[in-house]
Amino acid sequence: MPGQKTLNQERASFAFNEVKGIKKLDKDKKDKYASNAKRLPALITTNGLIPTLAFLKSKDETRPVYNTINEWLKQKGFTENNKDVLEYLLGCNFSTLRLATMEAMAFANWLKRMVEIEIKE
Repeated sequence: MPGQKTLNQERASFAFNEVKGIKKLDKDKKDKYASNAKRLPALITTNGLIPTLAFLKSKDETRPVYNTINEWLKQKGFTENNKDVLEYLLGCNFSTLRLATMEAMAFANWLKRMVEIEIKE
């Protein structure tokens, strides 16, 4: 039955589709994505959203997870003029950063769940 989805359904669906795409990659890339996605909620909690995004973007092996969360936050409006989310968050106010962090955490938990279900290490 088509209709409006809850935000949790949107998060879960986006995470599921991203992980389905990752499953098509070779085992090494798939395993690295899974490992980095599983530790994403802890990274955000420990370091904050901006440092976590900077870390993920800085390395080739973590960039696919960065791209996933970047795309999700873009879809939820945490950017302007189609800027990279990290660039946008560096210049935004505290309340926007706090909202983005809460959304990133909620999404990161879904991404972690989907990786645990779909990618067997």
